[in-house]
Amino acid sequence: MRPIVPKIDREILIAARPEQVWEILSDTHHVPKLYPDLLSIKFEPHVPAVVGQRRTLTGKIGKRMIEIHTRVAEVVPVKRLVVVGGRGGAFEEFRQTVELSETAEGTKVHVTYHFKISEAYFGPEFYIPVLEQAAIENEDNYLKNLKEIAELEPPKSESET
Repeated sequence: MRPIVPKIDREILIAARPEQVWEILSDTHHVPKLYPDLLSIKFEPHVPAVVGQRRTLTGKIGKRMIEIHTRVAEVVPVKRLVVVGGRGGAFEEFRQTVELSETAEGTKVHVTYHFKISEAYFGPEFYIPVLEQAAIENEDNYLKNLKEIAELEPPKSESET
């Protein structure tokens, strides 16, 4: 068995208020827009991110359909969102931590991400390092899409937040 992939750290500055970025991160309608390889997602319950919320994601790697099972482990509104996953899908282990902090220019988003591909799920015909690279690229696109969506969304007035 391969060891868990080293922790991946990414940081990005978004020209939007933290409340705006948080709404995109936590709203079930926005989540599918963040991941380019995601085809569908099922939330239980279907509400903005809450601790214990289960998410079943269906996506693709190349021409192969994959399923990922995660749950929301921690929610600190407008500050921190932690999603974890485990056995029963494409990952044996999965953890994504997204932290927001306000800056003079907008919102700094820091993401830490680590995972372990399930070799049993994919079988010997798949080359695990290629799958790992695809997962890393998907996470990089997640941040890029978050930035694009947040900077396109009109800011809400104070009375709407």
